[in-house]
Order: sequence, then structure tokens, then C-alpha cells
Amino acid sequence: MVEDAREGYRNAQLPKLREAWRIGLAAIDAEARSAHARSFHELSAAQQDDLIAAMQKGELRGAEWRGMPSQLFFVSRAAPDIVKAYYAHPTAWNEIGWGGPASPRGYVRMQANRRDPWEAAEAKPGQEAEAYRENQRVGH
Repeated sequence: MVEDAREGYRNAQLPKLREAWRIGLAAIDAEARSAHARSFHELSAAQQDDLIAAMQKGELRGAEWRGMPSQLFFVSRAAPDIVKAYYAHPTAWNEIGWGGPASPRGYVRMQANRRDPWEAAEAKPGQEAEAYRENQRVGH
């Protein structure tokens, strides 16, 4: 977003990337002020969750949205952009058990159903304990 890079397409109901974010963030903050007399960041987690759920359902329609459907902003901008940013970080990769990209070490065993020494074993139903034991060696 810093470089204003775009995907090359967008829903016609949404403004360009930066503008959609500016409008969306200002609108959700205005919705928080309207409902709770506080900025979004000052709300409790439950209040924030409620506003985000209302946005996801398209129930937020204040003037600050400037005609941009809140549900479309959630589905097309907020959710995917936040997920992409979150899972771009190596700490999040550990959270989901992904060892990261092959580079710089590259893949060694290119045959089907062969794991490289640094890759974790998949826990298949009924074989969880075996995968757990096998994965104790990964990362050491």
C-alpha cells in the first residue's frame, strides 16, 4: 500500500485502494463514535467485534461510508488485506506450521511424497502421534 501497488482490478463499487482504506477506517471510527461516543481503538474488544461483524453483514451505512458498501469493503479490502499482511510474517508461519519458502536453501527431494529433512511430517488421521515424534527432529 505504501507504493500504491494494486491488483490490477477492483469492484466498481469500491474506490481505489488507498481511498477505500481511508474511507473505511474513517467510517468505522465514525460508527464507533456514533454507537459508543469513543474512537474505535478505545472500544472494548467485544464492542470492536460487534462493529466489525456489523460491517461484515453490511449493516453499517453511515454517511462517512460515502456510498461504499461496508460489507464489500470488509470482503474485498479489510479481511484479505489484513490476512495477507498478518501471514506475510515468519512468526505467523510458525503458528500454522509452515516452514517458509524453500529459498535460500532450496528443495532437495523433488520426487513425489518425499520430504526434505527440514520439512515437518503431515499429521494424518490416526497417525498424529507418529507425525509428532517425527516432527521433534525438525528445526534442530
